[in-house]
Amino acid sequence: MFRVARYWLLGLVILLAAAFLALLPACGDEEEKEGSPTPKATATGVASPVASPVTGGPLKIGMLFDYTGSLGEFGPNMETGAKLAVKQINAAGGVLGKPVELIKADAGTESNKAVAAANQLVSVQGVQAIVGCLSSGVTIAVAEGVAVPNKIVMISPASTSPGLSAVKDNDFLFRTVLSDAAQGVVLADWAWEQGYKKVATTYTNNAYGKGLSDQFVKSFEAKGGTVTAAVSHEQEQPSYLSELQKAVAGNPEVLVAISYPVEGSVYIKEAIENGLIDKFLFVDGTKSKDIIKAVGATALEGTTGTSPSAVEKAELTTSFDADYQAEYGTAVPSLPYIRESYDAVIAIALAAEAAKSTDPSKIRDQLREVAGPPGQKIGAGAAGVQQALAAVKAGTDIDFEGAANSDNFDPNGDVLTGAIEIFKITAGDFQTIKTVPVDLTTQAGG
Repeated sequence: MFRVARYWLLGLVILLAAAFLALLPACGDEEEKEGSPTPKATATGVASPVASPVTGGPLKIGMLFDYTGSLGEFGPNMETGAKLAVKQINAAGGVLGKPVELIKADAGTESNKAVAAANQLVSVQGVQAIVGCLSSGVTIAVAEGVAVPNKIVMISPASTSPGLSAVKDNDFLFRTVLSDAAQGVVLADWAWEQGYKKVATTYTNNAYGKGLSDQFVKSFEAKGGTVTAAVSHEQEQPSYLSELQKAVAGNPEVLVAISYPVEGSVYIKEAIENGLIDKFLFVDGTKSKDIIKAVGATALEGTTGTSPSAVEKAELTTSFDADYQAEYGTAVPSLPYIRESYDAVIAIALAAEAAKSTDPSKIRDQLREVAGPPGQKIGAGAAGVQQALAAVKAGTDIDFEGAANSDNFDPNGDVLTGAIEIFKITAGDFQTIKTVPVDLTTQAGG
C-alpha cells in the first residue's frame, strides 16, 4: 500500500512540474511584451528598438554626419557649424538652464551603418533630436527606420532630394537646406546661359542623384535644350569607364557631374585621361576639394557649378561669418552645408526652450513657431542666439533667421526660400560668381 501511495505521489509531482514548465514560455512572452518591446525591423533590415525618448535631463542632439564613405569629406566641416551653434547656445545659458550636449556619430554614407548609428544615439545615448544625414537616401532610411518610429526630431542640413517631402514622417523630419526642386532649375538656367545646347548627366544611383538629374533634365529640355543621356552610376566603384562611354555617346558639349566626392574623383579623372570629355558642370555633391586634388587644379580651372548657399549679404546672417572666423581662425570654408548644420542645431534648441521641454514631440511642435513668422526677426550669430533665447524665455514670439536661409518650415518640413550659389573653380579653390535668390512658394528661382 505504501508503495502504491509513493508512486501515486511521485506521479502527482511529475504532473505538477510538467504543468509549471508548460506555463513558463507563456509568462516569458507576456513579460517581453510589457517590459522589453520587440525591436521593429526597418526598411534596411536593421532592427530599430522602440525607445521612449529621454526627457527631464539636458537637451541631447545627435550629430549624424558622414566621416567615412562617399561623403566623408564633408562631415568634419559640417561639424564645425554644429559645434559653433552649441557653444553659442551654452554661452547664452543653455536650454532650460542646462548645457546642450552634442553627440557625434558616423553615418558613413550608407543606410545600414547610419541606421545602426542612429539606433545607438537614441537607445544608448538618449538623444531627443538628430541633425543629419547627408545623403538623401540615407536620411530617408534613418527617418523611416529610427527617428519616426521612436518619435525623435530629425533635421537634415544636407539632403536635397525632393523625395524627402513625401516621406510619411508624422512631422518628425525637417531640413534646413533647399530642395533640388530649386537647384535643378538654377543649374539648367546656368547651363543655357553658358551657351550649352546638348548636355548629358551622370548621377549617383540614389534619391539625391536621380532627383537632381530628373529636375535638371526637365528644366533644361523645357528651355529647348537636348539631354543626350542621363546615366546612373553606383557608389565607390574602382572604374566608371562603362558609364562614361554611355554618357558621351551622343557627343554632349558638357557632362553634368551629379554625385559625391569619392566617385567624382574617379570618373572625372578617367573622362579626361581617356579623352572622353573635358567639360563639366558640378553641383553641391561635387563641390569638392578632394576632386580638385585627385584630378588636378589645372585640368578643372574654370569649371563651374551650383550649390545651395546663403543669401548674399543677408542683413540678419552676416555676423555668422565673423563669429566663425573668431572661433576657428579661418573664414567659413567654401564646402557646403556648414551654415545649414549650424541652423539645424539652433532651431532645435530654440524649439526646446519654447516648449519648456526636451520631449521630442513638443520640440517638433515648436519648430515652426520659433523659426517662422509672425514674430520678432532675430538673426544668427552669438548675439542673435542670446537675444533669441532670452526672447523665448520671456514668452516673446520670434522668427529666427538662420545663417543659411530663413528656416521657415512648410507643412512638409522643407524650407522654401534661400539661394543657390553659382561657383567657379579658380586656382584650386571655389569662387562665387553670383547667388540666385530662390522662392519655391511661387516656383521662382533663376
